[in-house]
Amino acid sequence: MVVAVPPIQFLDDLQQQVSAIQAARRKDHAGNAALGVLLDQLLDGLDTFVNRMYDRYATLEDAPTAMDEPERVTLYHLQRANQVVSNILLRLVSSECVVLDDKDDERMEHAARLMAHLSGRGAAGAITSTWHIPFVADNGQLDTLQVRLHEPTYIGNDIGFKTWGAAPLMAKLLVQQKLIPDLQAVDVLELGTGTGLVGIVCDLLGARSVTVTDYHPSVLTNVAVNIELNQSRCQVAKLDFIHVAQAKDTSWAGKRFPVVIASDLLYEMDHAENLPVAVDQLMADVFYFMIPLRPTHWDEVSLFETKMQKVGLYQRRTTDTEQEEDEGIVRYRLYEYTRNKK
Repeated sequence: MVVAVPPIQFLDDLQQQVSAIQAARRKDHAGNAALGVLLDQLLDGLDTFVNRMYDRYATLEDAPTAMDEPERVTLYHLQRANQVVSNILLRLVSSECVVLDDKDDERMEHAARLMAHLSGRGAAGAITSTWHIPFVADNGQLDTLQVRLHEPTYIGNDIGFKTWGAAPLMAKLLVQQKLIPDLQAVDVLELGTGTGLVGIVCDLLGARSVTVTDYHPSVLTNVAVNIELNQSRCQVAKLDFIHVAQAKDTSWAGKRFPVVIASDLLYEMDHAENLPVAVDQLMADVFYFMIPLRPTHWDEVSLFETKMQKVGLYQRRTTDTEQEEDEGIVRYRLYEYTRNKK
């Protein structure tokens, strides 16, 4: 595993790189192969540094030893980096700094993207982050499961482009508490996969097969990118659980999966009304569902629980937990439903 350079050391190295680039430019404004190498190293290094800003680290309660977590890149560090490199990036974007090789256009676009990231998340557009989920291996040693996720800019109601709080919490339970027993022996269907975090984690933990689904074509395209990023075996398919529940999509009729999983799907009353019907059609044995308990969505939660009972599914377990997030303490609920009381 590559050890991340502490942010302050990176900033010192960055200043030296900028000085070297300025010296190379003074020797020859264009056609300088050495300048091209220096620029590529600068841009690639900045990419890695910026991505660390978006990395996320799950906690591990009762760890046998202290976790060795790398020092995090903060907004302050990005602002410092921006001060160091802004002049170079601006010259690349304006074509004042060129090498006259076949990579000049690529460098210009690369510099423009970095300028957006260094200006703050709101201007950054797409990001690729790494989720770090620590766990205790069978041999008692601490280990970490890493999942890389690409999140493009999302527009309007395309909320599937973001990894919401319930998905990382469910992923953490899968890794640390082996939420799904005998996972290696079951086929898993995920509804509303979003960025694919939960389904990809199931696959990386050795599920026999994992099918990740969503209703939005652009979301599914991004999920395919994340599957490739993680060298996952997950299969991607379009599934709108409302259409399945209302028999508008019959392509899933007769298909049942031993385990169905989902997270954060109760945004509207329509969702609470139709999700239980779809689960009843698609689930063979167990349904795991994680949601945030938002004060604004208690009606949806109540309707969901009532409808699950009406379709004949048994609530084997519910577990509430609290987690500190950017907006404060958020309460989550994990449901486990089966077809019988065993």
